[in-house]
Amino acid sequence: MTAALVGCVLLAVITLPVFFPGEAECLEGLLAAGLEKLHLRKPGAGEGEMEGLLKQIAPRWRSQLVLHGGRKLWSLAARYGIPQVHCPLGELGVGRHKNAGQGGPVGAPEGGTFMEGNEGNPFVLSASLHSWDEVRKIEGAGLAYVFMSPVFNSISKPGYPANPVLLQRPAGPYPCKVIGLGGVDRDTIGRLIREGWDGAAVLGWIWEEPGVAVKRYEQLKKIITGDCL
Repeated sequence: MTAALVGCVLLAVITLPVFFPGEAECLEGLLAAGLEKLHLRKPGAGEGEMEGLLKQIAPRWRSQLVLHGGRKLWSLAARYGIPQVHCPLGELGVGRHKNAGQGGPVGAPEGGTFMEGNEGNPFVLSASLHSWDEVRKIEGAGLAYVFMSPVFNSISKPGYPANPVLLQRPAGPYPCKVIGLGGVDRDTIGRLIREGWDGAAVLGWIWEEPGVAVKRYEQLKKIITGDCL
């Protein structure tokens, strides 16, 4: 398995929304197995709770971590040397202003660009979207990538069906990489990659049994490598 093949697409893992015993050990196992991006997403958790989890993860893994929560966690990310923050669209200016023709892209803060609206941001940024139209509105946001969902029927949210218009990727170009999320497992990830997506994010399937999370990650990585050949 060469570095070029592994780097063909991005494979990200998102944590369960709740904390569980032995979680840090599971997360470190994924990182040791080669996981490039581990998204720490704990809706409703306070900064202290997030810091408690970070303290249990060895410093050598921090470059591969992504904190969900936007500006409110910038100080925590800075203290722990975490390079990437996953932001709500509202913090990027998307949907607040429609200033096309006024010197800035559609959706950018009024009279300027997204990056002017995020002045002082020292982090790599990513965000979550739910339509291809939204992707076209983030020009100039300076994002490394976005999650697009739900591509397949959600596993973590039973009854949350796939959006059938998402899977087939429209012709680009795009302002950043687009990563598929929702219902990604060993049976669906190959189709996602063959449709030309830049990568996949996994949540529900990999955490159905935390004790085998590393094994499931390795299965997905093997499938991705084969599809990149």
